[in-house]
Amino acid sequence: MTHPPLQTLAPHLIVGLAGPALTLGERSILSRYPVSGVILFDRNVAGARAVMELTQDLRRIYREARGAVPLIAADHEGGIVSVLARAIGVPPTQMAAGRAGDAALCGRLFTENARRLRSCGVNMLLGPVADVNSETLNPVIGSRSFGEDEALVSNLTAVAVSAARREGVLTCLKHFPGHGPTVIDSHLAFTALSSSMDELRRNDVRPFAGGIRAGAECVMMGHIAPRGRKLPASLDPEIVGGMLRGELGFDGVVMTDGLEMEGARVAASSVEELCRRSLEAGCDMLLFSKGAEEVFAALQSPGSDAPGERAGGGERGISPVSAARVRRLLAAAAAREREFELPDDSRVYEEIARRSIRVVDGDPGAGLPPRGWRAVFHAERGEFERFPVRRFIVRSLRSLGAGERAGGAAEDRAAAAGADGADFRLEPRADAPSGPPRLESREYVEAGAGEAPADVVFLLNRRPIDAETAGRLAAGSSLVVVAGWPYAAELLPPGARAIVTFGLYDAAADLVGAYARAQARAK
Repeated sequence: MTHPPLQTLAPHLIVGLAGPALTLGERSILSRYPVSGVILFDRNVAGARAVMELTQDLRRIYREARGAVPLIAADHEGGIVSVLARAIGVPPTQMAAGRAGDAALCGRLFTENARRLRSCGVNMLLGPVADVNSETLNPVIGSRSFGEDEALVSNLTAVAVSAARREGVLTCLKHFPGHGPTVIDSHLAFTALSSSMDELRRNDVRPFAGGIRAGAECVMMGHIAPRGRKLPASLDPEIVGGMLRGELGFDGVVMTDGLEMEGARVAASSVEELCRRSLEAGCDMLLFSKGAEEVFAALQSPGSDAPGERAGGGERGISPVSAARVRRLLAAAAAREREFELPDDSRVYEEIARRSIRVVDGDPGAGLPPRGWRAVFHAERGEFERFPVRRFIVRSLRSLGAGERAGGAAEDRAAAAGADGADFRLEPRADAPSGPPRLESREYVEAGAGEAPADVVFLLNRRPIDAETAGRLAAGSSLVVVAGWPYAAELLPPGARAIVTFGLYDAAADLVGAYARAQARAK
């Protein structure tokens, strides 16, 4: 296969942007090489109005450059993977929706999510996550999945796709053929699944089949290799063409996961080779998370075999069928364009939280002291810089009544300037745990709390920990809030009292205080 010229390759690209507004370089690139669309991240979000202005700007450029509507996509799944949190909040995770036990409620959740996406001009959800979280030690899926049961995940995946499509939002199932059965994060390394192709067919592939039947327009290939396969699925023709196209009959657009991820990079020596091999495997769209200027600089690098402006043009090196699929997807985006409108069912988020949160009743605890108490938050290194994490902390402390009984300095330390918690500051603990898994700790202390052990411990880690670590972090506390990796609740010492939220999201944080007070009354 001859690699196509850049002008021909561009319609098969999704690229990122550098910031909350287009740079001059990005305007030039998107006008000259109109890619199919962009993917938004937290770095692109300065608020709801700013996102709307950005997406309107993108639409103007695309109308002028190719007379089309761009794909504007986002990983706004819920919980910590909510890249538009600054604009439209943090919805419940898929696992919270699964634990709520109501398919109709899940449909309302994805209806509301889709409306919020449309309210700021986003027309493609990179979701739902169709992975079955069959391996509880999975470091990257966890609460992003609807759960561990294939039948539940299959049903809710189809419900989610149908709900989003009714609201005019395109969907992209991920991560085919299933990222559940692994203990390796494909962002960081080549990821071999514990399941063979046949085992994946019996379990992990079924939710994708259900989502395809529900009308999903796109499927994202994971950088994951079934047991016995040497290539990640995104580069494996037998998985793209044989399993997804042939066995499942999918004729929509197949997208790669981010091509900067180490799980893909280890299989190729250059960006050019990654693009070529992905297209050869049968993928239609190549996803890059980095900004457009950086992506195109890499594609045009004189030190590589990157495609340039070669003579001949046309669709050389790209299947006409693949090009037609991409055009069909863009036409679908244009056909579903609607006026921006405000969402109208925010109550569904709280309802899912109420139905999904689990309380583990242990030995009678002291509850929160009437004056002066301490909360400690544990998360992986760097996670305290993530906006959804800071937001969850602020809202949880408010729910618990932080600052209401304390005066002066304690209220200043809690200073949650603005509901988003962007300026919230926590004190680091001197005894912050270290070593794998690499955790760090922050604490909030009300006036008069003294130096006693924490009254409330929050486990915000989304990657697995062992029983020894769980016990050490929870030692001496009256209450443990398991908000990240949900299976940590099963590792707590006997007699521990816990609240399990199945993810870090707004409605769960807002209810933490109510559940804590209910436990104290029930002691």
